[in-house]
Amino acid sequence: MPSLEPRRWSRARFEEEDDEQTSGSDSSKRQRRDMDGTQSEEDGESDDETANRDVAGPSGQRRNGRASTSGQGARSGSGEFQPGAIVRVRVENFVTYEHAEFLPGPNLNMVIGPNGTGKSSLVCAICLGMGYHPKHLGRASNVGEFVKHGKDTATIEIELQKRPEEKSNHVMCVQINREDNSRKWWLNGRESTHKAVQELTRSLRIQIDNLCQFLPQDKVAEFAGLTPVQLLHETLRAAAPEKMVAYQTTLKELHKDHKTVKQEVDSCVEILKGHENRQQGLQGDVNRLRDREAIQKQIQDLQDARAVAEYNEVRNRHIQAKAKMKKAQTRLAQLQEASQPALAAVEQKRQYQAQIEPVVAARKTALKEAEAVGEQARRRIEVEEESINHVQAKKKAEDASFATKRASIAKIRKTITDLEAQLKNKPDEFVASEWNVKIRQKESILTENESQKRELNSQFDELKKANAGKKADLDKARNKQEALDSQQGQKLAHLRHVHADAAKGWEWLQDHQDQFEKEVLGPPMLTCSVTDSRYSDLIQSLLSQDDFTCFIAQTRNDHKKLSDQFYKGLKLSVSIRTCMSSFASFKPAIPVAQAHGMGLDGYAIDYLEGPEPVLAMLCAEKKLHVSGVASRDLDNAQYEKIVSAERIPSWAAGHTYYRVTRRREYGTGAMSTTTRRIQPGRFWTDQPVDSSEKAAIQKEINEITDEMATLTQEGREKKSKLKAINDSEGDVLRDIENLRKEKAELQRAATVYANLGLKISNEKQALEETLTEIQDCRKRVMRCTDEEDQRTVAKTRLVLQHKETLSTMRDAHQALLEAQIRLVEAKSDVQGLKDRNADIVQRLEDEKAGVERTKADIDSMKREATMAKQKVVEIVNEDEAKLPYLNQMADGKTTEDLDNDIGAEQSKLELIHAVDPIVLQQFEKRAKDIRNLTQQKDEKTAKLDSMTRKIETLMQKWEPVLDEVVSKINDAFGYNFEQINCAGEVGIHKDEDFEQWSIVIKVKFRENETLQQLNQHRQSGGERAVSTIFYLMALQSMAQAPFRVVDEINQGMDPRNERMVHERMVEIACREHTSQYFLITPKLLTGLRYDERMRVLCIASGEHMPPEGRKLEFRKLVRIRRAIGAAA
Repeated sequence: MPSLEPRRWSRARFEEEDDEQTSGSDSSKRQRRDMDGTQSEEDGESDDETANRDVAGPSGQRRNGRASTSGQGARSGSGEFQPGAIVRVRVENFVTYEHAEFLPGPNLNMVIGPNGTGKSSLVCAICLGMGYHPKHLGRASNVGEFVKHGKDTATIEIELQKRPEEKSNHVMCVQINREDNSRKWWLNGRESTHKAVQELTRSLRIQIDNLCQFLPQDKVAEFAGLTPVQLLHETLRAAAPEKMVAYQTTLKELHKDHKTVKQEVDSCVEILKGHENRQQGLQGDVNRLRDREAIQKQIQDLQDARAVAEYNEVRNRHIQAKAKMKKAQTRLAQLQEASQPALAAVEQKRQYQAQIEPVVAARKTALKEAEAVGEQARRRIEVEEESINHVQAKKKAEDASFATKRASIAKIRKTITDLEAQLKNKPDEFVASEWNVKIRQKESILTENESQKRELNSQFDELKKANAGKKADLDKARNKQEALDSQQGQKLAHLRHVHADAAKGWEWLQDHQDQFEKEVLGPPMLTCSVTDSRYSDLIQSLLSQDDFTCFIAQTRNDHKKLSDQFYKGLKLSVSIRTCMSSFASFKPAIPVAQAHGMGLDGYAIDYLEGPEPVLAMLCAEKKLHVSGVASRDLDNAQYEKIVSAERIPSWAAGHTYYRVTRRREYGTGAMSTTTRRIQPGRFWTDQPVDSSEKAAIQKEINEITDEMATLTQEGREKKSKLKAINDSEGDVLRDIENLRKEKAELQRAATVYANLGLKISNEKQALEETLTEIQDCRKRVMRCTDEEDQRTVAKTRLVLQHKETLSTMRDAHQALLEAQIRLVEAKSDVQGLKDRNADIVQRLEDEKAGVERTKADIDSMKREATMAKQKVVEIVNEDEAKLPYLNQMADGKTTEDLDNDIGAEQSKLELIHAVDPIVLQQFEKRAKDIRNLTQQKDEKTAKLDSMTRKIETLMQKWEPVLDEVVSKINDAFGYNFEQINCAGEVGIHKDEDFEQWSIVIKVKFRENETLQQLNQHRQSGGERAVSTIFYLMALQSMAQAPFRVVDEINQGMDPRNERMVHERMVEIACREHTSQYFLITPKLLTGLRYDERMRVLCIASGEHMPPEGRKLEFRKLVRIRRAIGAAA
């Protein structure tokens, strides 16, 4: 019989640890140990077993795991597999396995084994090995987390059944690297890409991302949570031809586009309606505005015609002025010819005057040049005078320097005499080393004192620290003493007696509460209390000691941090629990008023007060919100009422504790009741103060006080010694200061005497330098005297030259005066002749002036004509065809006539009420918008009609097939429910919005109910599980995918439903020509239906697996067990 050997993790991260989960509360759990073993072939295998071995097991070191297949299906040939079905799965170092190989059958494959053995690891391998993301598993988010603990890489190899036209099966292999979270792919033995693997699975209709095909353990609730719209899409992918999904996608897009275009058409119609209404309201204003525009245009035309008339008038005046100019020029020429003789004499005198004028100008220039030469000579004289003054000042300075140096010679000679006298008086000899020894002797005293002071200060600091520590111990002891007199202190003292580690943990927690995300609560023994002492013993009987002494965290991170501190850091043995549910979420199943009718006074939680997270933990862990209490014993009738209600699992009444246990698998009446006598409570009680403990604390206080007094006395002694040392240091310091002063005075005198020779030498050298400088000074004075004489001679020469320039200036001035007199005479002659011919000249001037005025008029008219012509040209350039019309308007009219016409039109314009010109612009723009919107509406309407036809055509192809598919599903779904005496129905909700078309599943599990829609809230977990598996079974006969996976779908089912579901699954999944099916389950009932087409993969693991062997034969184990029993 084929077998496989899986490995499991140290902590089953990807498996459910327990079938029971406590709502909202996570208690700390003990880690499981790993024990892997090695594998080897079993001795004594039969030939048939050897021939059928087809799966290799893993090799391990600490723990063994085995999976065994059974049934005729194990010998089925590959010809029964659908294309794309899984023929083989091999894994290495993957999750719980070191090495394993699975050989599933072509029909139903049941993978069974206890929780944590690695069943779901096969599901993970199928998903990841086919290139899908871990998110479809609902577990780890990174592929690297699927590598076995302690390994670097994991390998998954999957063999898929080939298509009929293909030569060999498809083998996909992926290697996962933990460190960088990467994957490497192979396809049919050759290195490939992730994309190529995805294309292959897609071509084989494998849909791991479809919950109707692939339903892992952690996705069961998600399937029930699918919206009806999502369920329709997933159902089509799983059970309908591939084109149906494409049709649905296309139809969704078409309906979406149709909706958008329809909204656009409606929007266009609405906007058009508004535009047209506004156009009608503005029509009157537009008419008035157009009348005004017509008048304004007439005014503009008249103004343009006036420009034409103005041009014509200016042009005519210009022609007339030119004729007048010609006549004036003729008269001027005739007058000039008649007056020629009389004017000739005047002209001769004018020419003589013109000849003299340049001479006057030339002589003026000559005079200016002579004056410039004289000025230049004067300036040179001034320059020489400045040079003489400079030399004289320099000579004066040298004389003063000479006198100063002569005086300094006398001083230097006196200084030399004084120094030589001092040199003869030698001071006493100075020995520095002797003075240094005296000073060091005094300083050594200070050094010794400093050492003593440091030692005394160190001792004093140690005494202070010791005293501070004793004071802290004293405060702590007094706090303990005071706490014994308080209720909280008494509780803490009692906790120390009951659980010393819990008390230590509580004291640590009070000082480090700020290290946590949320408040961490202390033991209920300290934080909670009973509000009514009558119920104290009753409530305590419902709890264990751990419930009183545990710590409560509100987040997982706080739980881990507290665990690390208590267990690893402080080495405490305490209980830590986590509760993230709110206290308000815990409600009793039976109201308190109804419980009173059963003889109960209330529920245990009603008589407790404390922090809500602590109360919520007690409800989650010990069900105190549904545990009743009563101060009196109950009679039989009250007992029967509580038991028959089935909502109160335990209660405490009078002196007895009751607990009812029910076993559903043995029928509704299978129950047992456990009772015990209630003992007096140990925790929430008022106890007297322990006098011995109080005395011990007082003794500790007295001892600490005595020790502190001793330390204080020693400190005073140390301070007294320090003061004596400090006082003695004052005299020593004064002695050192006096020694240093005497040493400095003697050292200074010795230094001065030693430097006398050098000073005398320096003074003698200074004397020689001063004598040399006096000689140099005499030489400089002589040079200054010579330079002064030379400058004086140069100045004399310049004065003589200046005298010569003054003579030249007088000659030039005399020549200029003579020429100016002659010019005056010439001007007088010209003026006399002009006076005698004044009439002739006046007539000539008048004629010339007339010609100039006429010429100016012509130029002015020409400019006016040019400007008038430019206006006309600008008007014509705007509209060339307008010129004849303007000529016609201006024909026979003057500008004055046209001004009158313009005034008449402007009067008409004033009679028409003004309208805002923007109104017309809006009117015309809106008219354009109406035309554009009308065109858009027509185009979109045509597009909408086209879309409607496409939708109708596609719906005719898609909807009948959809109805047929859903009808088949409904028939199979309803039949499945009929077999368990329930009802189920599958239908299509055809909403007006195609996006909201959906699958609606309705179920009924009780006779008095109506069909209710399946959702996450209305049905129980078991009912949802039954509905889910029946729906998936209904898809089996129409499955498009080559295989399907369902993981632990039977969790939460009652035995009857589980048996019926199993029988229907075997019946459907083992039919011929159906797709491959994987059912993962941790438990099975006995006596279930079996079919030869099934293959059962039994996964076993534990510490006592055979150390060697590639397969595990359960029949052989049974024979061995029986032989052992017979021998016994």
